Amino acid sequence: MRTTVLDCYFEGESKDLLVDFLLSKGYNDFYFFDCSRYGAGSFLVSLKEQVTARAKWGLFRLFLAEEDPTALVEGIKKVIPQGAVKIFLHEADER
Repeated sequence: MRTTVLDCYFEGESKDLLVDFLLSKGYNDFYFFDCSRYGAGSFLVSLKEQVTARAKWGLFRLFLAEEDPTALVEGIKKVIPQGAVKIFLHEADER
């Protein structure tokens, strides 16, 4: 079965806000992964982040069966501050 996968990377402190948003929109089956964003950019705010060259981020992965993700993506972008979220869509086959 073909499905759309939404990967939503976000700053770690936005996790609870994003969980509340997804649950309020009826999404109750998604996955969370702790991850780090590496780089030397301006997103490294604290001294610890600047020393380690990484910031704490998270990843939510949702599998959207036969659904247009446009409204969901726009809703997430309204809830999470600009620059604190990156969203990627791709197709996958469940086997």
